[in-house]
Amino acid sequence: MTSSTRRPGIPARAAACIVAAAMTGFAAHASGQTVAGANWHRGTTLGGFIGAASSQSVTDAAVGVTVGWELTPHLAIEGRGLWLDAGPGADAFTALLGARVPILPGRLIGPFVSGGVGVFRATSDGGSFDNFDLAVGTGANIALGGRLALRPEVTVLLVTTRADTRTIPVFGVHLAYHFDSHPVTPSRAPTAATRMR
Repeated sequence: MTSSTRRPGIPARAAACIVAAAMTGFAAHASGQTVAGANWHRGTTLGGFIGAASSQSVTDAAVGVTVGWELTPHLAIEGRGLWLDAGPGADAFTALLGARVPILPGRLIGPFVSGGVGVFRATSDGGSFDNFDLAVGTGANIALGGRLALRPEVTVLLVTTRADTRTIPVFGVHLAYHFDSHPVTPSRAPTAATRMR
């Protein structure tokens, strides 16, 4: 008699290690920088995502892409495609349209909340099915300098079916590229002239 429980595969372990290393290294690099909020302007972003997803006590790899439109300092509209590995002979994909709301815009490390709606498709040897899904999440945007930002994030997918609602936590990190420059400069101690202003 065989067990139906799968252990996390190598891709999921590798994704978790990459996420942990990236968050540690880039956060340390960013700690000596500040962002000038006055330089904010509308822009477009393109990002890649790597991480993992948990479902039914199993953790598998997850990858995705995101296109964003930053409309105001407090609002960005994002379209996201996310692929989830569900084991041998099975996978899933979700396409989401939603919003990301920075809580402290203009900061070097700025927390945010996000949400979206979309379609979830699961495929296996037995066929495929489509369902409506909701996404809610939170994370932090870390400015790396110039046009790059690191965005560790945790998102929960709520996939609705005829019988119930499945909850799929997804965690990982985005590397986002800003097509419009967002200046980041090293932090400096205030000068005498600055203190007199």
